[in-house]
Amino acid sequence: MVDPGERSSTSIVVACAQTDPILGDIEANTDMTVEAIRGAVALGADVIVLPECASGGWAFADRAESAAAAQPLTGSTIRAWEQVAMEHNVWVSGGFGEKADGGALYNSAVLVGPNGVESLYRKVHLWNSENLAFDPGNLGYPVTETPFGRVGMLICYDAWVPESFRSLAVAGADLVLAPSDWVPNPHQPADMPPLAHLMVTAGAHSNQMYVAAASRYGIERGQQFIGSSMIADHTGWPLARAGGGEEIIVAQIDPIGSRSARRNDPFNRPLWDRRVSQYEMGEVRAH
Repeated sequence: MVDPGERSSTSIVVACAQTDPILGDIEANTDMTVEAIRGAVALGADVIVLPECASGGWAFADRAESAAAAQPLTGSTIRAWEQVAMEHNVWVSGGFGEKADGGALYNSAVLVGPNGVESLYRKVHLWNSENLAFDPGNLGYPVTETPFGRVGMLICYDAWVPESFRSLAVAGADLVLAPSDWVPNPHQPADMPPLAHLMVTAGAHSNQMYVAAASRYGIERGQQFIGSSMIADHTGWPLARAGGGEEIIVAQIDPIGSRSARRNDPFNRPLWDRRVSQYEMGEVRAH
């Protein structure tokens, strides 16, 4: 728990809560996430990040299964998050399967505050079998003004595509919340940290913003999930890291109060020292 006496007037406590969703069981998963949110509140959290697809699980075989576990933005999980956010005056970002107009299905994340839903993000970069269960996101990378800074979201595999972090950075994000379902990397050396941690570190450092990534744990249809949630500061260094089970990590951050220091860092300013005129941002060349 973070000592309240150490906090500045603009600092907040962000938490990442690891859960193990039950595939297709929205009611049980909603209860699980609400319990996790309350646990984070007890640790002093102002902002709580939940995993990707926390409402219904992830390992869907096809669109029919995905649709059965999906819900609209007005669904029961989001309503429950709204209620607990209002009750405790906190903010919640979590992943859910979204059933949208016209039968579209998205792997989505929502930002809920004490006054209700503030932002919706639909995963832009689908990984592996997700292409069988979801449609690619179509909302870009929205950034939302909050009392504690400008906040954006991405989901899991988005972190592997640098344009995700950069899109949020150039839109002014101070803090990125990243619901995730990280899996073991088959090329991972045993003595190295999870590759996901390197992605978070690089995204935070090269874009000079805080990142809070919450990953699920457990096994679903034979797919293992590693947990290992991480909160990184704007220089890329870890403030908190989780293990591979049920856990809540917290860290104190200052997205607004750090703006001047982030923009004027005399050591590295990778976001502010860009030379956009020299970059070619076309399609990848054919093999």
